[in-house]
Amino acid sequence: MLSKIFSASVLGIEARPVIVEIDISQGLPGLNIVGLADTTVKEARERIKAAIINSDLGFPRGKITINLAPANIKKKGSHFDLAMAIGILSASNKIETLGMDTYGFIGELSLDGSINIVKGLLPMVIALRDRGINNIIIPRGNKEEAVLAQGINLILADNLKQVVDHFNRAKLLTPYIKEGKFNRQALSRDENLDFKDVKGQEVAKRVISIAVAGNHGLLMTGSPGTGKTMMAERIPSVMPEMNYDEIIETTIIYSVAGQLTKENPYITKRPFRKPHHRITPAGLIGGGSDPKPGEISLANKGVLFLDEVGEFGAGLIDMLRVPLEKKEISLFRKGDNFIYPADFLLVAATNPCKCGYYGDPTHKCKCKDYEIDKYKARLSGPILDRIDLHMTLQPITYDGLESIDSMSSSDMRKQIEKTIKIQEERYARLPIKYNSQLDNGNIEEACLMGRDEKKLLQNAFNKLNLNPRTLFKTVKIARTIADMEESETVGCQHIAEALQYRSSLEYDKR
Repeated sequence: MLSKIFSASVLGIEARPVIVEIDISQGLPGLNIVGLADTTVKEARERIKAAIINSDLGFPRGKITINLAPANIKKKGSHFDLAMAIGILSASNKIETLGMDTYGFIGELSLDGSINIVKGLLPMVIALRDRGINNIIIPRGNKEEAVLAQGINLILADNLKQVVDHFNRAKLLTPYIKEGKFNRQALSRDENLDFKDVKGQEVAKRVISIAVAGNHGLLMTGSPGTGKTMMAERIPSVMPEMNYDEIIETTIIYSVAGQLTKENPYITKRPFRKPHHRITPAGLIGGGSDPKPGEISLANKGVLFLDEVGEFGAGLIDMLRVPLEKKEISLFRKGDNFIYPADFLLVAATNPCKCGYYGDPTHKCKCKDYEIDKYKARLSGPILDRIDLHMTLQPITYDGLESIDSMSSSDMRKQIEKTIKIQEERYARLPIKYNSQLDNGNIEEACLMGRDEKKLLQNAFNKLNLNPRTLFKTVKIARTIADMEESETVGCQHIAEALQYRSSLEYDKR
């Protein structure tokens, strides 16, 4: 007898519906799985047999063939276990099939028949929902993650016997209904990380506000102790709360990467990722023999912080050039194309030289000129060009530490949210949200300037030896500064301030 059961398979961060076809015929007893199944799927033979037997359901005799269709899509993972087990029981008349074509099945089986949690569940639930599958049976441990997919009946099961009893009408399983939309505590901000604790760096806070408001990448240069890391860690505290679409997209990435936990079943806070400088290329941009999202994707809709960016390999940093422009990374592995989102705010920090004190008025630099040049060369020109804002931090004075006039994260966030709203209204009819996303085709319309402003840009272009990319980035930054001051046009004062953040790094001038 033949049976067909719905499940799904993940490819990259997307999932596709899969039909699990089971045929039981006469012949030597055995179980064969076909349809481009990987080792994990084929190992399910022993798990499924033991789970059915230990659930007192009786394993059928005969030749069992399981086909995962469509056969041209690679299948991997242990989440097909439940669908294959239900298909075998259906094909052997051990379970009623009425209405089963409206169900999807996702779950890994233990030898005793219990259903274990799986990674990548959210995109699979969404794929089945979009296929028109109204009911999906999932492991109970995945309920908080799956509930993000609205408009579907989620049915939680602890073991295989419960699923069989549900279809045989012995004991029905009721759809899971979550009270409230999200865990309020998960949405709350980390009160321990607030910019009010950063003393004596009010100018730096201004630059950070510009970076977040316009989604401009930021490079902070300064000697040790100037607060580079301290401020970077607090940037998520001034970013707007994530909306539903951002939560879904980011949670899918973490689900596929297997980084969701019982305590954090979905992502509602802006990610802050701080990879070590010895990270591998696959760890940073994604990939590997079993492709997974890298740090640039795990930082999606949040912050990617590269501390001591000069310590990262030059080739590694250059890999960020395409993601910074495209906001995604495309990887080819074993004939498949994996596309991962990489819409992150890049924040990098570096010392001005190897000893860390070049240009510091309070300490003497011990480096030779050639050592400073070698240290600077670790960041290539193309990468520096793609980082919008360059800021040099000055050492903090004692009076600065004693100052009580320190802008808090709440104060900064209010101004940032107001600026973002202005941009959203301006670009309502365009496929962009931030000034940093403007291209050559729409930058002139969005950045209205007079004759004096254009003359200032021309003089800056010639005297500062700017290239076209740097010039356009200066205009975008000026547009963000103007938005922060609620100015419809870009003025000379906005351009002048923007030029401070786009000219050569201060420690280049000797």
